[in-house]
Amino acid sequence: GIEHCAALTHLDLSHNKIAEMERPVLMRLGRLQTLWMNDNAIERIEGLEHMPHLARLWLGSNRITAVCDALDGNGVLEELNLSGNLISNFKDIPNLARMRRLTSVTFSDPHFGDNPLCSLCNYQTYLLFHMGHLRTFDSVVITDELRQLAEATYMKKKMYYNMRIKTLKRNTSNVIRKAMEARQTKISQITLNLNVLLR
Repeated sequence: GIEHCAALTHLDLSHNKIAEMERPVLMRLGRLQTLWMNDNAIERIEGLEHMPHLARLWLGSNRITAVCDALDGNGVLEELNLSGNLISNFKDIPNLARMRRLTSVTFSDPHFGDNPLCSLCNYQTYLLFHMGHLRTFDSVVITDELRQLAEATYMKKKMYYNMRIKTLKRNTSNVIRKAMEARQTKISQITLNLNVLLR
């Protein structure tokens, strides 16, 4: 019956074993500014494109594996909590970085837990570099010093990995060249042996 409450601005549906975000219900709640759906069994973020005023979204402790473009229609979103889900890679970070009003993002907190993403190497550096407009990240206030450190570290690591890639390409080229030389030597030897046999 929630879909009949079209004037709702704040809604807390936490701890209800909800398995999916029902689009027909959510599309009627266009005035929502705050939506909490923590501690449920949600696997996909959906049905939020008809909420132009949504500023706070908490989906902690669910089974969400990716954000993709599910929040592209929520341009005024300021606060997003996705801690304690199953997000495991960096590919969603550029999508979230496009949301310029987003000032608080949480992938890890003591109450809901961590995403597998949080254990990846350079997690904090990568996220802070791409989302420099954040004010708080995983419940920590972002200072200018921390932001600059993340940017410097990211650039150093980018240079390091570019050098590693060039070295690997050079080594691969050398190995291929030596293999081709060895092949040519073997073919010459086989041709010589074949000529001797034919004679």
